[in-house]
Amino acid sequence: MSLAMANALFFSSPFFISIFAKLFLKENIGIKRWSAIFVGFIGVYIVLNPDFENFKFVNLAPVACALCYSASMIILKVTSDKDNVYTQLSHLYIGAIIISILFYIFAGDGKFNSFTNPSMQFIFRKWFVNPKEAWPIIFFMGCCGALAFALVFNAYNKGSPSTVSLFEYSLILYSIIIGYLIFDESPTTRTLIGASIIVLSGIYIYFREKVKNNLIVTENPIR
Repeated sequence: MSLAMANALFFSSPFFISIFAKLFLKENIGIKRWSAIFVGFIGVYIVLNPDFENFKFVNLAPVACALCYSASMIILKVTSDKDNVYTQLSHLYIGAIIISILFYIFAGDGKFNSFTNPSMQFIFRKWFVNPKEAWPIIFFMGCCGALAFALVFNAYNKGSPSTVSLFEYSLILYSIIIGYLIFDESPTTRTLIGASIIVLSGIYIYFREKVKNNLIVTENPIR
């Protein structure tokens, strides 16, 4: 799966966020926004291009990631009046560290890497082939990730989840550029069409928010 395709599928997250916002934040979602969500999932289907006879569930991993990410952003919004962004960020990374340590203990030596699918091989392969080269990269990735999530958390703290999620679509463009420059990947026509549908659906949701005069920023910003 190319980087562009994975990120395009991940951007089903704004639709999950809108659904969760309706269920847990009691945001009012009309028929037009539900229609936009439905059209967005059609875009996901186009990108995924499932062959049901040879379907591989691992291809749904970016969608599952989007679902979990959406849930975390809603939890972030719900708890924003109790915890500041730095506390929430600490909870995220402490949880990630614990899960990573447990995964390393039980599967980090590559003993479960018996899969033929390249994606599953990547997940279950031996973690450290060359630790001296790996640790600086891991440290750099951690710093970039911490900064990125701090900014994202701050945005979701102060804004409507349905609106803030719109700005994350820029990642699709970045993934196409990085995939082409670093991994020599070119997005397929289906990926571009599906990604365009996903983005346009998300933009429509944003403008519906504006038309209905929903607040982009809370009356009393948390931070």
